[in-house]
Amino acid sequence: MNSYVKISITGRNPRLFIKRYFFNKINYSNYKEINHKKILLKVGYEDYLSIIDKNTIYEIDVVKLYGPIKYLTLLKNNFTLFISFLISVIFLFFISNICFSLEVVHNDEEIRELVFTELRKNGIKKFSFIPSFNERKSVISKVVNENKNELEWMEIERKGSKLIVKVTERKINKEKESDEPRHIVAKKSGIIISIEAENGVILKKKNDYVVKGETIISGDVIKDETVKGQVRAKGTIFAETWYMVNVSYPLNYKEVIYLNDVKDNLIITFMNKEFSLRKNYASLHLEKKYEIVKSKVFPFSIRIEKQRKTKVVDQKYTQKEAILKAEEIAEKKIKKKLNSKEYIISKKTLNFTANDSKIEVDVFFKVCEDITDYKEVDKSLLEKQEEENT
Repeated sequence: MNSYVKISITGRNPRLFIKRYFFNKINYSNYKEINHKKILLKVGYEDYLSIIDKNTIYEIDVVKLYGPIKYLTLLKNNFTLFISFLISVIFLFFISNICFSLEVVHNDEEIRELVFTELRKNGIKKFSFIPSFNERKSVISKVVNENKNELEWMEIERKGSKLIVKVTERKINKEKESDEPRHIVAKKSGIIISIEAENGVILKKKNDYVVKGETIISGDVIKDETVKGQVRAKGTIFAETWYMVNVSYPLNYKEVIYLNDVKDNLIITFMNKEFSLRKNYASLHLEKKYEIVKSKVFPFSIRIEKQRKTKVVDQKYTQKEAILKAEEIAEKKIKKKLNSKEYIISKKTLNFTANDSKIEVDVFFKVCEDITDYKEVDKSLLEKQEEENT
């Protein structure tokens, strides 16, 4: 497709200029004489360049462009605007197809975590591209099939840049609890604090000392010093148990504390300069970074950062302060071992050693702990008694 230019030639005698350079050399059309010093005409773009090259005293201006050169010139004159518009379109495309929020609707935390894990394995997560309807349908089928015992049904609904996952848990009838006879024994040595018995014969009482493996609730029903029957002992035993925890703690302490404040920030990089959509924390830890747009041609990129607010603690402790900090750490270690019904009765620092850089502390704990354990009954005792009765 050819390009044409409508030009104006202004000067003392533009007719002479045309006769000198145009005759049998350059084709033109749409000739129009405005006055004796100015004429308009239309020529090919290559001829226009030739005219410009030959001209010395006449003023030649472009009035209008035709064909591909019109659009190339428009692009050249507005290159920066065009690139900005192109980047904006790309940016909007990416932003509109990025998942900024992923929610799993279910009451059970374990089911929610299972679904989050499976979705991540299949490429569906925060700040990833939102899959198409058919892709989501394929992922749903795969996840449900691979977790048949846990999941009955799943749906992934898109609302803008948010994905809402609705899931139904598969309910499997639990197997009937065994009624095999058993004893309840001590899992570890301790002093009994409480016995919560539902079934069986209680052999111990509160404040009794028991050793590991000793029977507390018996499954043997004894009468006249003989086993008359055997049952499944049920109950819970709480006892005072003991722990010794050794902790080393620095006297010159420096720690980066990770706070609960977390935010997603949009970072735009252009010409080695960064612009953030939200103000960065003064002290932060970069947990994740997602590149949304990164141009290999232009110095331009867009990324999303998951930032966690931090606090730096830099402190020197006295021996007394360090001992208290060490006790806190020791207590946290013990509490990690305990469930909601178990607790620390008391604690005591027995001894410590210190040098210029750290202190070592031994902390003794008394703990109320569930020491319930189980042991099979000796069925031969009952069988022997039945043989004697027959």
